[in-house]
Amino acid sequence: MFLLLNLLVIALLVVGCGNSATGGNNTQSQNTQTQNTQSQNTQTENTQANQGSSSEQSANVEIPKRVLSVGSASAGSLYVTYTSAWANMLMQKINGLNMTVEPGGSSQNIQGIDAGSMDFGITATLQAYPAYHGTGWAEGKKYQNVAGLFPAYSYEGVWFTTANKKIESIEDLNGKVVALGYAGGGSDFTGREIIEFFGIKPKQIVNASWEDTGGMLKDGLVDAIFYLAGHPAGFIEELQLQHDLKFIPIGEANLQKFKEAFPHYAIGTLKAGIYEDLTEDYLALQGWNFIAASPELPEDFIYLITKTTWENVTEIHNAHSSFVQTALENVKNINIPLHPGAIKYYEEMGAELPNN
Repeated sequence: MFLLLNLLVIALLVVGCGNSATGGNNTQSQNTQTQNTQSQNTQTENTQANQGSSSEQSANVEIPKRVLSVGSASAGSLYVTYTSAWANMLMQKINGLNMTVEPGGSSQNIQGIDAGSMDFGITATLQAYPAYHGTGWAEGKKYQNVAGLFPAYSYEGVWFTTANKKIESIEDLNGKVVALGYAGGGSDFTGREIIEFFGIKPKQIVNASWEDTGGMLKDGLVDAIFYLAGHPAGFIEELQLQHDLKFIPIGEANLQKFKEAFPHYAIGTLKAGIYEDLTEDYLALQGWNFIAASPELPEDFIYLITKTTWENVTEIHNAHSSFVQTALENVKNINIPLHPGAIKYYEEMGAELPNN
């Protein structure tokens, strides 16, 4: 009997020690889980602290329309790449925001915003300035129901042909068939201004989509193309895969004369090597693309759009190498008045505002 009692006591002690050990492991596991939860909570709090101001403001700002439109361009243009990247980013960051990217062009987007058929649009300084002041292509009609938001990227105009063509200067375009892309686009307007200013008399001026324009150059149906875009441009890079290209210079003296007549243009440089067939630096007429908006959109909403854009601007930068030019230092290049909501943000950030 005594032996049986001893065995029972020993058994109870073993079970008790086993439970104690198991209990100790559970306590450590619970402590570890608690620490992990606290760590996760801290990370969440830090993330919320970084995003809090935008999130809180987004919740307090009414989105003015169920779907807002963004004027872009035809397929193949960097405008489409840019506006799509921007709109997608905004829809991911602002709850309830819906945006649709629609075909357009630098001048068409200004006209659409002015008329109230577009809410936003990408446009260009070389078209925006004459539109706002009713000069050049907009002679007799001022498009002033439009406001600037933020800079996108610079663009330069280049003349080029295939290497086998005997075209060495813009003067050699006399009597030739030249293509300027789709009608009403930036390339069309600036190309026609260059042709008229320098008294060039082409045999024919062709307007078509960039896809068709490239095909016509390949087939020998056009002699030269004027292309106004951010560089490097996929359109030119694709043409290089099938043809050796030759870039046609305007010349520094000619560019200076042109700029005196059209002071809203700048002169920029495409560095040799940006295209395989560009073996020397190329002086070109330059402008800036930027996003514009209807001034009728509420100030608090545009402030939110502007703030969210800049807080997530790397998502735009990642879409194309040219888009790194979307930088606060380039706000000053916009040449029409800014929206009050954008001005509020830039003043908070200490950005240099346009002098217009």
